[in-house]
Amino acid sequence: MKTFDLIEILPGIELPVREVTDHLAIMWETTGTEVPTEFRASQMNVVLHFGSSVKPEDARKRFDILIRFAQRYPSRIIVLCPSHAKEGGLMGAKLFSQCYIGDSHREMCCCEALLLRYEPEDFGYLSNQVSVWLEADLPTYHWFSQVPAHRIETYFHTLLKGVRRCVYDSSLGLEALESLDWPEPDRVHDLAKARLLPVRQSIGQFLSGYSAEQLSIGLESILVVYSSKMWGEGLRLIEWARDCFTDCGRLLSDESAIKTHLIASSDSESDCLLSLEFEYNDTRFFKWQLLADNTRGVIDSNLGQQVEHLPIQIQPLAEEQALAEALFF
Repeated sequence: MKTFDLIEILPGIELPVREVTDHLAIMWETTGTEVPTEFRASQMNVVLHFGSSVKPEDARKRFDILIRFAQRYPSRIIVLCPSHAKEGGLMGAKLFSQCYIGDSHREMCCCEALLLRYEPEDFGYLSNQVSVWLEADLPTYHWFSQVPAHRIETYFHTLLKGVRRCVYDSSLGLEALESLDWPEPDRVHDLAKARLLPVRQSIGQFLSGYSAEQLSIGLESILVVYSSKMWGEGLRLIEWARDCFTDCGRLLSDESAIKTHLIASSDSESDCLLSLEFEYNDTRFFKWQLLADNTRGVIDSNLGQQVEHLPIQIQPLAEEQALAEALFF
């Protein structure tokens, strides 16, 4: 079976690498007002960096997410696609452009993507080429898509030098990349955490009706159960819960008395994607669940006042909104 490089399945015009920027300049030349330059003014550079394990259909999906993101946050997009060929010398490029028109003709956004086929071992060349393609004087963001941790370490002082923020998705693998020795760890963010924003809001809104003392006294354990594709969300949810109790002083004063459990569920036996449970040393309890359709949840609790069963609606973030949350907040 033939192995396709990711760049082959992504849209764009094939060009020699050295001709991409010149062709881009010619493409946007106008003889009138057909494509006003203000509609393609970029606010940032965004690099989408694929690893060699990314499947073609997933690569196209993430490319489309970034195009939709650029419709709201005009960006110069650079897509790095690894070569699967064993022989060297196969550097190649594509140029993609699109103009998006909203509900009115005044709502226009023109975006561009520069795609590069790269050799995974040649990280010095990769850094040099990306620097040539970046929009000067604009902030740069870097989205790692299934690039292994040992490979990312080789980019710390080359490709990632000066990058404002790096994002990745922990639910696509079992590597928590923030555990690497990043030069600036505060600039590394997880898309799984960003996707949890509606979940955190849902849980926080309910728990805000109770004092920190009511919630923390007698708490013995925090339990998170996650489905197979939500490992990252499970990890970030249990971290968030621990941080909440740390902020209210419970874990700081008696951390050893509270246990935390992160458990994988059996997908065939569960209609729940993700759950959070507080266990107490008396009859109190709290359990939040995200149901399988990812839009409905339920809270069952007794936090000292009364037993409650509360169905809740959860509006998941669109994928491009989650990307924005990870990049900017």
